[in-house]
Amino acid sequence: MKELKNLKKAAKRILEAIKDRENIIIYGDADLDGTASVIILKEAIESLNGRISAVYFVDREKEGYGINEKALSFLKAKAPALFIALDLGITNFREVKMAKKMGFEVIILDHHQVLDVMPDASIIVDPKQKGERYPFKQLAAAGIAYRLARVILEDKLTEFLDRSFLELTALATIADMMPRLEENKSYIEQGMESLKITQRPGLKALLETDGSTWKEKIYKIIYTLNVSKIRNHLTESYLLLV
Repeated sequence: MKELKNLKKAAKRILEAIKDRENIIIYGDADLDGTASVIILKEAIESLNGRISAVYFVDREKEGYGINEKALSFLKAKAPALFIALDLGITNFREVKMAKKMGFEVIILDHHQVLDVMPDASIIVDPKQKGERYPFKQLAAAGIAYRLARVILEDKLTEFLDRSFLELTALATIADMMPRLEENKSYIEQGMESLKITQRPGLKALLETDGSTWKEKIYKIIYTLNVSKIRNHLTESYLLLV
């Protein structure tokens, strides 16, 4: 079965970082897709006892979009570290160079359109990058993070964790308005079924808030989680979902 370009390479590097107890920074966009991606990867790494030294969501209003100088300055005390950017980074050429100079090794997992040139990151996973042979290009970032988590965990991926990841992947895929085709369709269907018995306290609370129809509840949850504020570099959605 074909896999996304560099996905196995990213998984191998993350597993090395886990084994060697390296600092790992997970850096994501603040919308629901970015938040879900961060949680999926964080929980996958933590389930293998990886050392996550920081989780950071970019504040677009105060810092701008993507990897930025202000955030890097805040995080540089964590260097050297493996710096994993989720749902952003594919156009951050100057900032990736800056991160490398600070002692970060950068991995980018993004699903946005790639320009003619790509950042000088150690590993880039983006279904729209040049040379990508994987046929489906319309994954949400959470879909990519989910696929990465499966490769990282392999036979250590429990049914419980898999369902939990699919719940987040489904919500993120709908929130980012990705086409409901192929993998996305499967993720949404499986994730929606799992949501009915979710064990995430935050999701359980949101689902029990009113007597709306199931579809109405899902869209209310997505709206609520997609526009959350940032406190101490963490989204409110992240704090609710972890």
